[in-house]
Amino acid sequence: MFAKQKQLIVASTPSLMFFLLDRVGKYIAQSNPEYSWYIIEHWLGWEYHANPGVAFGIPVAQNFLLVATPLLLIVLSFFFFEYKLSRTPLAFFAWSLIFFGAISNYIDRFAYSVTIDYIRVTTSILNIADIMIVVGGVLLLWKFQKK
Repeated sequence: MFAKQKQLIVASTPSLMFFLLDRVGKYIAQSNPEYSWYIIEHWLGWEYHANPGVAFGIPVAQNFLLVATPLLLIVLSFFFFEYKLSRTPLAFFAWSLIFFGAISNYIDRFAYSVTIDYIRVTTSILNIADIMIVVGGVLLLWKFQKK
C-alpha cells in the first residue's frame, strides 16, 4: 500500500510545482501591472489582465463562483475517488492538475474578486492555472477514452 501512496505523491508533485509557479507569476503580474513583455508584439508574451469573468471572459456572478467552485471540487473529488478513477498515476496527475489549477484561480477570486492572468497568447490572456485545468481535463478524457 505504501508504494501506491508514494506513486500518487510523485504523480501530484508536478501539479504542486505548477501551482506555486502560477502563484509567483500572479504575484509578479499584480505587483507590476504596467509591465509587459512580448516575444511577438501583442501576440505572445507577458501582460497583466484582471479577469472578472471565467473562461474567455464570460461574465458570471462572483458570489456564485465563490460558492460553486468549492462545491464542484468536492463533488468531482468524491466522484473521482469513490469510483476509483485515481488508480493510475496518470489519472491522479490529471486530477491534481485540475484541482490545483482551480484552487489557484479560486484564491484570486476570493482575495481580489478577479482572476489574475498574465500570459498573452494571440487574442487571449491566461495563466498557468488555466493551462493546468485544460491539460488535466484533456488527459482525463484521453485516459478514459482509451478504456
